[in-house]
Amino acid sequence: MGYLEFCSNCGAKNSFGNIDGGKRYHCQDCDSIHYENPKPTATLICPKEGSLLLVKRAAEPGKGLWGLPGGFIERGETLIEGAKRELYEETRLVGNSCKILGTCSHFNTIFGDILLIGMEVHITHWEDMAPGDDASAAELFSLENLPRLAFPCHQKIVEMYLAKSKGE
Repeated sequence: MGYLEFCSNCGAKNSFGNIDGGKRYHCQDCDSIHYENPKPTATLICPKEGSLLLVKRAAEPGKGLWGLPGGFIERGETLIEGAKRELYEETRLVGNSCKILGTCSHFNTIFGDILLIGMEVHITHWEDMAPGDDASAAELFSLENLPRLAFPCHQKIVEMYLAKSKGE
């Protein structure tokens, strides 16, 4: 059985082709269109005195590379709830004052289309910082000496933060 082979509305076999302005899976029996929407993530910028919090990824994709903390927003969560949950899960830190910086999209061979929502999150108590579920390390890096990041969209979100910090 293939991906989106059958209509989730009526059970008939789907077709793939042009409909509603794009190539999509759709059912010719009941006219249902099966959109493949991106999965949203909260991708976090956590600054501290000229440094940024990064986590070393414990799993693929990007295992062993540094990246911004964050992850997929769960069903029933708001963006801010997801951001705070992911921050705690990956670093054991509690954040507040979440502000959206911007977005970046990319295709991931494991999860498909992903929409990264860059957010600036402020942390007041750093004492409990420790790697959590998806991280093998959590560290602060000077903005002038950041390591290569695991994903191009993480770099773009850092650039959004830097531009905002400079008032651009």
